[in-house]
Amino acid sequence: MSTEIRIGSYLVSDDTDLRTLKFSIGNKPVVTPTRALNTNTFFRETKIPGQLASLNELYFTLDETSLRNINEQPAASQVKNKAAHKSISQSGNKPTLCLLQFKNDEMAPRYPTTDEIDILTNTAYAFSDITPIPSIPKAARALSVENFDEFLAYLEACYTAIMVRNKKPILGYIPATVALFTKRIVEFYIDHGINAFYIDFDGTMISTHATALNALKVQLKKRGYEENNFLHYVNVSYGKSINDQEVLSARDLLGFGQGLDSLGGVHMGPKRNPEFYEWLKAHKDVKRNTNRLLNRGDYGYYRVDTLGAEITRLIPKDSPVQQSDIISASESHQTRAVKIVNLHQQCVESTVLRTMVNESPDKTLGYFGSKSNVLPVDLKFLSKTVR
Repeated sequence: MSTEIRIGSYLVSDDTDLRTLKFSIGNKPVVTPTRALNTNTFFRETKIPGQLASLNELYFTLDETSLRNINEQPAASQVKNKAAHKSISQSGNKPTLCLLQFKNDEMAPRYPTTDEIDILTNTAYAFSDITPIPSIPKAARALSVENFDEFLAYLEACYTAIMVRNKKPILGYIPATVALFTKRIVEFYIDHGINAFYIDFDGTMISTHATALNALKVQLKKRGYEENNFLHYVNVSYGKSINDQEVLSARDLLGFGQGLDSLGGVHMGPKRNPEFYEWLKAHKDVKRNTNRLLNRGDYGYYRVDTLGAEITRLIPKDSPVQQSDIISASESHQTRAVKIVNLHQQCVESTVLRTMVNESPDKTLGYFGSKSNVLPVDLKFLSKTVR
């Protein structure tokens, strides 16, 4: 079977890279832009209307011990199977991407062994309609000219493991790295018949990777794939949410305007040493600062604790949770409810942007510019012309 997906329809805006694609994964339709569902935060009764999302995203972080357990212990394997099937069912059986992150606990980064790659790719394949190459963020952060061939060897090993018995397309893994490495990674995937990718921004903002993102687009065009690719993105930051600012710009949504097709979740674990997080807890109220509610009207993420009575206006009438789930709930319940509301609003916004491409392709930059919390520097980054 071909490892490529077949793009059936492609439209792009005149003034930004905002675009819409139509294709199928596992005989299930996908239309972009879309926000992939992450059902792990859903309440039992949570429902997102089927027309608002085209994909479901699973995300598991696995280390040496957990990999061995799911491979050798029936109980551990059953836990992962149940979690996967529950998520797929709650999504309404949307096409599913099971993204796996390999975590090594050693001080120095290391690549998975051959046996670990077999377990990782087997798990990704079993729970996905399109099989993602597992991510290795710790090794990706340490990429250099001297060790980059090791990274390509890892991609080759994953590809080989999947292709032993493959009946699905493959989703290539692209870390947030420099332009040179991004170009070579894209080359590798196209040479192996792969035209669908996910970019792991590793908790950073898209705008800090402008050169790499442009290099990706240039390389796709050089190889004749400008209109024949799919780009999913995960772990993207909209700014330092631990800051005390009342509102932060929804820079994650601007990824659509930069030609990315599907927004996934934020699944980042700690990246710094424990001492930093102890310092952070002593100087910042992290929970208050990170619990933020999205307002689609102005592209702002608002600190819930500062909203007061205004919060009733920001909770949309078609929200999948009740106002009481946020206003009068416990802290943990409120945090979970806010995540559901934000995901729902991101889903709604993706459909609005899809309509813009089809009906007003020359007005997408003006649409983003009409959002009061979109920063001028980001608007300039979106524009196809010099401003």
